[in-house]
Amino acid sequence: MSFEELWKNSSENDDDLSALIKPGLSKLRSKDPLNKLKRNILAGAILGLLISACYVYIMAKFPVWQVFVCIGIVFTFTVWASLQSLLLYKEISRTTPGNSLLQELESHYAKIKKWMNIQQQAALFIYPVSATGGFMIGGSLGAEKTISEVMQKPAMIIALLITLAILVPICYYFARWLNKKAFGKYAEQLKQNIDTLNLED
Repeated sequence: MSFEELWKNSSENDDDLSALIKPGLSKLRSKDPLNKLKRNILAGAILGLLISACYVYIMAKFPVWQVFVCIGIVFTFTVWASLQSLLLYKEISRTTPGNSLLQELESHYAKIKKWMNIQQQAALFIYPVSATGGFMIGGSLGAEKTISEVMQKPAMIIALLITLAILVPICYYFARWLNKKAFGKYAEQLKQNIDTLNLED
């Protein structure tokens, strides 16, 4: 029996795609990469919401406009990214009636790849804002002065620019590595399963 036939004979009442495809795909190169992607996406969303709570604490601890602007932007992005992750998790947890197994996998793969690209591109604009907010808070605590007083010194502006030039690329590539580790390898395994089904056709 082909994978497509196994898919068609699966229970129509089962909303969990991974449960539907597991019997048919167990002989493919990876065991249930979609289920692993779902798990990691959900874990990332929950972690993001917890981190958002930390940002609220930071803004309450340092009630100055510079912190509100920088950390507020990062907070907004983190909440947005977490909600997008939860929406993606919900989308790939259900099937579309009438779709074949191949169509389902291709649809979910496209959504996951699009989500990964948007997250990476958006984060690239957030890192400088995040680093600036952290730099100002650290400078204020270290000098035991207000942020306005600390940032009036030309040397601090230069130090901030150097920090951004070093830290932002490092954070971006580290985040890309984490993204690939948590999602990329499973997305690639999912693509391999799709290629296997295409060859079967």
